[in-house]
Amino acid sequence: MNNIQKALENGQSIWLDSISRDMLRSGELQRFVDLGVTGVTSNPSIFDKAIAESDIYDESLIEYAKDGATRETVFERLAVDDIRDAADVLRPVYDDAGRRDGFVSIEVSPTLAHDTGYTVAEARRLWAAIDRPNIMIKVPGTPAGVPAIKSLIADGINVNVTLLFALEAYKAAANAYIEGLTEFATSGRGNPGGVASVASFFVSRVDTSVDNALPEGHQLRGKIGIANAKLAYAEFSEMFDRNLGGGGSFFPLHTMGAQVQRPLWASTGVKNSDYPDTLYVDGLMGPDTVNTVPEATMDAMLDHGTPGAALTGGLDEARAQIGALGDAGVSLDAITSDLLAAGVKAFADSYESLLGRIDVKLQALRV
Repeated sequence: MNNIQKALENGQSIWLDSISRDMLRSGELQRFVDLGVTGVTSNPSIFDKAIAESDIYDESLIEYAKDGATRETVFERLAVDDIRDAADVLRPVYDDAGRRDGFVSIEVSPTLAHDTGYTVAEARRLWAAIDRPNIMIKVPGTPAGVPAIKSLIADGINVNVTLLFALEAYKAAANAYIEGLTEFATSGRGNPGGVASVASFFVSRVDTSVDNALPEGHQLRGKIGIANAKLAYAEFSEMFDRNLGGGGSFFPLHTMGAQVQRPLWASTGVKNSDYPDTLYVDGLMGPDTVNTVPEATMDAMLDHGTPGAALTGGLDEARAQIGALGDAGVSLDAITSDLLAAGVKAFADSYESLLGRIDVKLQALRV
């Protein structure tokens, strides 16, 4: 049994944070699935890299630009093809897991992060265009994104809430899922057990920002990303308590077969070479979670990861570390707020870079 399969035994799904047409056509994605990978995530940066590094998209670029389509439409057509094909590769996983795993995520345009109505409209359109039950639409956990999440879940659309850094933002996303699913369940439109969501809580970027605010050699360097995630997991455990005695708002949905909204650990590639390259995999493993990892981190995990249940312990220590950070004069609230703003901008910049690359490619192909 490899370490990906051991993670599954501990209740954590490992998703690949990468997609390309080369990966699909060569059978590489299927090989990852055979190793135990149960999902795929995508974003504009991933597609930008895939299009830049291969000519495999050239024929489709020519075809999709023939009708004078905008570069945004050309990209969407390319992305829909790849996401649909990846969803088909993961469909047996989805079926075997009873619709609780085997998902492929695609992002709404990052330029809509602060527009609720357009986010909902684009998410509905992407959901219909791809037409696969095992996809998730990525919606940022911005103040404008939260009501969009509720609306989409109420429509029965699977949602991957992205760009979560702060505990309050995580709780807002979780509440939006519960409220939207309650609306869906009471509408009579279907079985709530068929609606899925993950809440993508970013980790390594928190450590990078905190480390930059602390003096060299400080004992909290490299600790706050995991501590922050552990506090989010504690909130998850309380909000999605499936026991009658818990008294939470999720329990009535649980009795109808509804799924919990699993925390997904994102940004888990280690950015500081002084830290172990499996830090954010080994340190965040626990039940009802997902970890989406880049290929290099997955290789490291397979080679020398130490699967366990580290996520379920050390909560008091995590709280103490967060408290000590404030005592050191560093505001985690300020850092997470800045990270959200920077994350939205970075995704939008990546999207613009991707569109520019499509322009360059089409010009080179003389379309």
